[in-house]
Amino acid sequence: MTELEEVSRTYEGINGQIELLYSRVEITRKGALAFGTHGMDGTKIIFLKNLTALQFKEAGKVTSGYIQFVFPGSQEDKGGLFSAAKDENTVMFTAAQQLQFEDLRDRIVARLDF
Repeated sequence: MTELEEVSRTYEGINGQIELLYSRVEITRKGALAFGTHGMDGTKIIFLKNLTALQFKEAGKVTSGYIQFVFPGSQEDKGGLFSAAKDENTVMFTAAQQLQFEDLRDRIVARLDF
C-alpha cells in the first residue's frame, strides 16, 4: 500500500459504510438495515478512475438521502429511494449524516475534476 492510499476517511450511512481511499471507494455493509437489504454482501471496491457519474440525493425531513456510484457495467437504479436501498452501488444516509456525505461527494468530484 502506498502512502497516499493509507490516508482514508470513513463515512457511516444507514445501510452501509464507505471508505474513501486515494484511488477507490470501498462499500461495506454492517448493521440490521444493511443485512436486511444486502444480506452477507462482501466489500464492494469501485475505482475512481472508472466512475462516469455520481448521483447525490439530499435527505429530507422524513426521507433519507443517498449517494450512488455509476460506472461502466453498473446497473444504474432509477427507481427512487426504495430501490436505492437495495442497490449495491448506493449508500443511504439521514439528514444528520448529510454533511459528511456532502464532504465525500466533494472530495470525489475534486479528484475527478481535472
